Amino acid sequence: MKSSNIESIKSSHCWKIIVVDDKEQVHAVTRLALQNFQYKHKSLELISAYSSSEGQQLLEQNPDTAVLLLDIVMEREDAGLDLVKYTREKLHNRFIRIILRTGQPWIAPEQSIIEEYDINGYILKTELTQHKLFCFLLTAIRNYHNLLTVEEARQHISAQNQELENSNLILEKKVQEYTQILQKQTLALVENNKKLELEVQAKLHAQQNLEIINEKLFEANKKLSLLANQDALTGLANRRYFDVYLQQVWESAQENKHPLSILICDIDFFKGYNDSYGHPEGDHCLQRVSQIIHRVAGKSEGFAARFGGEEFAIVLPNTNLIDSQTIADMLRSEIHNARLPHRASTVSEYVTVSIGVTSIQFQSDGSINDLILRADQALYEAKKLGRNQFVTLH
Repeated sequence: MKSSNIESIKSSHCWKIIVVDDKEQVHAVTRLALQNFQYKHKSLELISAYSSSEGQQLLEQNPDTAVLLLDIVMEREDAGLDLVKYTREKLHNRFIRIILRTGQPWIAPEQSIIEEYDINGYILKTELTQHKLFCFLLTAIRNYHNLLTVEEARQHISAQNQELENSNLILEKKVQEYTQILQKQTLALVENNKKLELEVQAKLHAQQNLEIINEKLFEANKKLSLLANQDALTGLANRRYFDVYLQQVWESAQENKHPLSILICDIDFFKGYNDSYGHPEGDHCLQRVSQIIHRVAGKSEGFAARFGGEEFAIVLPNTNLIDSQTIADMLRSEIHNARLPHRASTVSEYVTVSIGVTSIQFQSDGSINDLILRADQALYEAKKLGRNQFVTLH
């Protein structure tokens, strides 16, 4: 529908309604029932047709009809449905609202027909009251008005899109003109760029060589740092890095008033293990025990180090005495459960450890050396009491 037709319909003083029915009485009753009908301050213009062929002519002559009140059975049983198909398929009128009326309820349109041809209502004449007809028609005209509004908006957007497309064509032409100018200027710059590119490539090559050298230096420094801080046999931190780390967490715990615990553990009868199995197997035992210590420490965000020989230490930041005892017992249990054979041990047929545990709350004076000394004394007590256990000193 053209935009001018939509404006004409909206400015009209009435809504066109075509009533198609082969009975004069139906037309008369319909006029009587709708004589006072108004929607948006506009009344109705009722146009009557008494056959489907006459309805076709009226629909062709009045494309601005809002609603078609249509009897299904007239000169033929499917005359009304044929008119519906003619309206939608031949006239391509998708705006008009269609309400079917019938006095023979057993002849009803299939659901697929209602959906395909956008039929907006189906009324039995025996049930048709003035109120029901009024409601059906009000809904249909409202839908018709909404469709016109949407179509008007669509046409408006389409017109704007066309204007935009025209503007884009003009802009594109100007862009082409400017592009040609820029191409000429670009050709003049190409030669200069070639010279600059050679200079840049030379600098990039030098930069790449410098980056390769820096990477090699970084890797070398990383290896040196690893060698300086890591025990070569076990992979744990060495004693030097243990001292540095403990100093850092000591200062942090002291400043924040957090607890700090350490565990020092010793493999029981390790000299006998070396004498019995040999030093290569002894190194292997140290590595297996170190792996377990590293795993247990990691579960509690602890720091594990080789303290010296067959001694190991775990630093537990922000860990109180009770929690550190739990970790010590877990460590002792996991090492014993690893079932590493130890025929030189007098406490078990497997490798075991003795553990000294201590903790500080920073509520009294103390030092790092005192903390280590207490843990070492606790380790001594654990050995004295029979090994394969942990002892705590406050």
